[in-house]
Formats: sequence, C-alpha cells, structure tokens
Amino acid sequence: MNIKNLTIDPVTVLAPLAGITNLPFRRIVKAAGCGLVCSEMISATGLVYGSVKTRAMLASIPAEKPLSVQIFGADPDIMTEAAKIVEASGADILDVNCGCAVKKILKSGAGAALMKNSDVTKVILTRLRAAVQIPLTIKIRSGWDDSCEDAFKIARITQDCGVDAITVHPRTAL
Repeated sequence: MNIKNLTIDPVTVLAPLAGITNLPFRRIVKAAGCGLVCSEMISATGLVYGSVKTRAMLASIPAEKPLSVQIFGADPDIMTEAAKIVEASGADILDVNCGCAVKKILKSGAGAALMKNSDVTKVILTRLRAAVQIPLTIKIRSGWDDSCEDAFKIARITQDCGVDAITVHPRTAL
C-alpha cells in the first residue's frame, strides 16, 4: 500500500491509542511485523507552546519507521505550526484527528467536533497541506450521528484539500 510516496509493507497499520501507542509499545508492535505505527494523539497546542511532556511524545527511533504522528486541535494557526514541528521531528506521515469523541476534546472544538465544523476543518487541512511535504492523512468517524452526512462532507473536503489518505473509525461520535 502506498500513501503518497511512502510504501507501507506489510499492509498493517497500528491505530493511534491515547496512553497506549508510546515509543516502547510501537517498538514491540513494529518488531511483531506491523507495517505502519502511529503515535498517540498529540496536542497541537502543547507542541507549539513547548510542553516538555507533549514534545516527549514525538520521541522516535529509526527501527520503528515509517511513523505516523497524529495531532489534534481546532485552531488553524496552531495546527499549522504543530504540523511543521511534527515534520521537523522526522515523522513520515502527519495525521489529523477528526475522530476523538472524548468530551474534553470535543469541548475544545477538536477531534470529532471538527466533523460538525467543516469550514474550520477545510481551513486546517488546506493550511496543513501547504505547510508540510510529508503525506497528510486524516481520521474521522463514520459520522457525527447516524445520518453519516458529516462523514461524506468531510471526505469530499479532505479530497479537495489534497489529503493523501483517510481512515474511518466505524462508529458515530454520538
């Protein structure tokens, strides 16, 4: 499988899991034969404002390559700066979280809340595509609610913005 110019072989992908997919876990999964590993969901705000704990989440080693780093946030300027930090850290893929349904994340307008705010999502994706050269991917839910209308709308926006791949979490946010 190819995502932009990056080959994923074998075609197995570790999903980002908050509090789980840290460097030691990713190393174990990679050694077991996973083709692509992904970081935990990382706060764009924490990266931009230099949180030591957040920056530590970017730690990586060559043996786990390729590595996808997932960020979350709702401010286009902050997300753009965070994307540049992720690319400079050596990540192979930048993934945008538009699927987290945790109340704390939703209240900030990030995660799955971006599925309801397609105008902001479009601005973020447009800016990120212009800001980084590495493959850009996005994770969404199958919809905000059972209508799944939001998922189709976001998928079209994703395509129009030049995002390289989309992952769908097959549950609604509600």
